[in-house]
Amino acid sequence: MSVEGNLDRVGHRSPRARPDTPPRHAHSSGKEVNILVLGYRGVGKTALTVRYLTKRFIGDYNSETEMLYSHSTCIDGKHLTLNIIDTLGQTAADDISPNQVLWADCAIIVFAITMASSIQIARTLVERVHTMSTNRSIPVALVANKSDMIERKTVSDTEISRLCAEYNLLFFGTSASEGRTSMNQVFVTLAQQVRHIVKKKEGLTRFMHNPSVAAKLQIQQSFRNLAQRAWRTRTSTLQ
Repeated sequence: MSVEGNLDRVGHRSPRARPDTPPRHAHSSGKEVNILVLGYRGVGKTALTVRYLTKRFIGDYNSETEMLYSHSTCIDGKHLTLNIIDTLGQTAADDISPNQVLWADCAIIVFAITMASSIQIARTLVERVHTMSTNRSIPVALVANKSDMIERKTVSDTEISRLCAEYNLLFFGTSASEGRTSMNQVFVTLAQQVRHIVKKKEGLTRFMHNPSVAAKLQIQQSFRNLAQRAWRTRTSTLQ
């Protein structure tokens, strides 16, 4: 069965008319999570995404088209909609649209343990996402695909660990052909991370809008202003 047939039951798939203009979903309110999937061409990121959505490993899909999936799920007892952009495979950092990173609440960056070049591209993509999202740190998962092909592994564990430590990445090892459960864990963990960030922001907003807190902050600011004026007066007198 084609991917389109399977996704009729689990989500919605639609081609993007303009690759540089992501869908106009607002940043996560806790009920919707925007996920950007990146990776070098041929690492299997589309297969992993489809594996998560359909619970099957399917070879009949078009990996040459950038796609949007909208998938309803339940995580920690909460109903969520995951908006997933499966991008075209990247060969350089410039292949990522800034608008896509701004749209995303989190990102998945895929490499294949059998392709040494793919971890180098993954590092470039991580750096690009990190640079573009400096004003709002977003959770990023580094996913090692084809973990069932250990005898053909060309990417060292040291290199993976160094990259994860340097950018505080979540790490997952999986296989599109065998590991539906591990791929499910990637999406669930990222959604949980985003929800945690949203809750912290909501808590801070409520705290700052509390009348008693606002009054205390105003009084503290008044004292600072008085202290600064007194210091300036004293300084000018000494001169």
